[in-house]
Amino acid sequence: MEILLGTVCVCLLVILCVLLWKYISVKKNIRHFSEELEKLKDSDYRQPLKVSDFDKDIVELAVKVNEHTDIQRKLGNDYEQSKKQLSTVISGISHDFRTPLTASLGYLQMIEKSGELSEKNAEYLGIAMQKNQYLKELSDEFFELSKIDSGKEQLNMEDVNLSNILTDHILEQHSWIAARNIAAGFDITDGIIIQTDIHFLTRILNNLMSNAQKYTADSFSASLKRDGGRTVLTVANTLSDSGSMDIDKVFEPFYRMDSRTTGGSGLGLYVVKKLCDKLNWTVTAKLTNNVFSVKISI
Repeated sequence: MEILLGTVCVCLLVILCVLLWKYISVKKNIRHFSEELEKLKDSDYRQPLKVSDFDKDIVELAVKVNEHTDIQRKLGNDYEQSKKQLSTVISGISHDFRTPLTASLGYLQMIEKSGELSEKNAEYLGIAMQKNQYLKELSDEFFELSKIDSGKEQLNMEDVNLSNILTDHILEQHSWIAARNIAAGFDITDGIIIQTDIHFLTRILNNLMSNAQKYTADSFSASLKRDGGRTVLTVANTLSDSGSMDIDKVFEPFYRMDSRTTGGSGLGLYVVKKLCDKLNWTVTAKLTNNVFSVKISI
């Protein structure tokens, strides 16, 4: 009886050891699975998921995960390829648009300067010029976006005096500020040097100034200062109807506060966001007491 009881105990102990080993092995494989899946987040990681346990279910799970990963990777590659092709198409179309539109605007301006139009025809000409200008802005923005998204445009980083460049851009706004009696206030710290791509910086500032020109009601301001280890650029303006603005959508493509009354492509701030992302800058927008502001932290 004692021999039988001892045998049973030994058998139970063996079974317990086997179950414990199995449990430890499963936990180990789960941790391994988790680590490998984390690595698969990196699009450049190409190693298939491996297991050290030859349990049928675990091996089958690893096979399914590898199959799923291969499918996702192929879909990702197809998407990137399609995205590049679309960027190329948009770039080509935008380029083809820009040339005849520029020529068309030139001819329209010549007709306007001739002064040989009746009042009604002059009105029609003004509308035609406005529509052509809108199409040109749109094609320019598309062309810029296609270059950004293609990934072919390399950053050319250099030291630039942001204080001087911002001041120059603000001085260029004098005509519309004066014509519309806009109250302007500027606080620009002298001698702020940053390292950036001058083309990207110029495009960002042009779009910020253009956005302010379109939407400013009665006051416009810009500031540039150091804040700890960062440089902060803020452009702000009052709005005539802040109730029509959705602050959460201002960096989305084709968003315009009121497309019925305001010109522009609706891509200006979207391009600003894309360019800032490329430069690893942070850009945010805020609406406070009818004042809309864009803040860029460099």
